[in-house]
Amino acid sequence: MSKTPFDPRFIPVRTIMHPIMGRMDYYVIRRRPQSDGIGAQATFFRNNARPNRKGEYGIKLFPTAAEAFAAYQRQKIAADAGLAPPVRRMVKVLMRGGCDCDNIYCKRKGMKYWYGYQTCIAYGIGKIEVPTIAESKRNARLIEESGVRALYASIIQLNTKGTQKDFRPLGEVFKRQRPMANDLHQENIGFWRKRPVVIDFGCHLVGEFA
Repeated sequence: MSKTPFDPRFIPVRTIMHPIMGRMDYYVIRRRPQSDGIGAQATFFRNNARPNRKGEYGIKLFPTAAEAFAAYQRQKIAADAGLAPPVRRMVKVLMRGGCDCDNIYCKRKGMKYWYGYQTCIAYGIGKIEVPTIAESKRNARLIEESGVRALYASIIQLNTKGTQKDFRPLGEVFKRQRPMANDLHQENIGFWRKRPVVIDFGCHLVGEFA
């Protein structure tokens, strides 16, 4: 393995404390950069992090703090159980040129705050998945591949009660268990240290919709 040190593209200007989300790294990005991936909720920046490297972190950004904190909490729960890449901490990003309109090609000057978190990067994405029939029945025994079967059997048991609701004000939490059981297609599963892991912890994983 190369011993080249991690050289992040974006570096926080300071660390701040939030009464609900805790310690956060604060970034100022002078102009809206090209992302390395866009999903249904999140925009991903690799930030020069390399796959399968603990201590090297990409950045996932969401349009609201609640969505970001909800995904962060779910991934941290899964990472602590060995079912997701490790996370570091939440982030707040002041993006210049990031106005609130829906046109991704908008050139208007302006500023927008984004929220997200730092995450290690998996590899081998797009090679394995949880079949839709297994998801619909929440039955890991319907999965042929043993590593994915073990992943699914474990992650649906993790407790999400008390975690942030994706589309409600910060501090409003799920009062009942919401299993992380959905949307586990090929683009949402990869490998970390040779083990299958989930990499997308957005709202669809727990069956939430805006």
